[in-house]
Amino acid sequence: MPPANTRRQPNPAPDAWFRADATMPLLREVQRQAVPDLARIYGHAGLYLRPSAALEPGLPGHLLASVLSLHRDGGAFAGDLACDDARLPLASGSLSLVYALFVFESSPDPQALMAEVARVLKPDGSAMFLTLNPWGPSRLRWAFKGMKGFGPGQFAGQVQAAGLDIQRRRYLGPIWSAASATDLGPARTAGPGARLRMASLVVARRRDPGLTPLRASAPVIQFRPGMSAG
Repeated sequence: MPPANTRRQPNPAPDAWFRADATMPLLREVQRQAVPDLARIYGHAGLYLRPSAALEPGLPGHLLASVLSLHRDGGAFAGDLACDDARLPLASGSLSLVYALFVFESSPDPQALMAEVARVLKPDGSAMFLTLNPWGPSRLRWAFKGMKGFGPGQFAGQVQAAGLDIQRRRYLGPIWSAASATDLGPARTAGPGARLRMASLVVARRRDPGLTPLRASAPVIQFRPGMSAG
């Protein structure tokens, strides 16, 4: 008897959903709502990590002198540089900003990528992490596309474990339900409705250890000739 046919549908590439035409307006809306947080960050150089080459390489709303732009390419990054998630070819402490847009969901090693983000930041440099919100109804559209999901609390714990201090956290982006294709209405950033939004934003800063204060020494007593301490 011939063996049974065990062919199955191949798993979709994790970044395939981000290349879809229907996804582009959602990504742009998330970035539009994140501009006020981005506009608070100044500096010389930054890094923009985006989920696919279909999204424009320019980082909208930034105020930095220059920004390197990388896009997800399978399990690695391509663009201005080609590298793995665990080996960003940038000097330690060289960047004022890392802006990571939905790249941890498709990362083969999210913890290594988080460690690299923390490494390349300058002391007091900022990181903006935009991740898909697994508690929102939009999960119905991406949950079976080969991507990982991170709860906001779980992801915040990974940020802190990498040595970054969280400055702000909020939900943003459209509400994309199964019943209606897209809701690009005004965002409600407070209240229970905010938890239904497509994305979660974490703004973090690299800790600056500063200078270790010198231990105060005991005062020095000088003696004149013929004098003693007793």
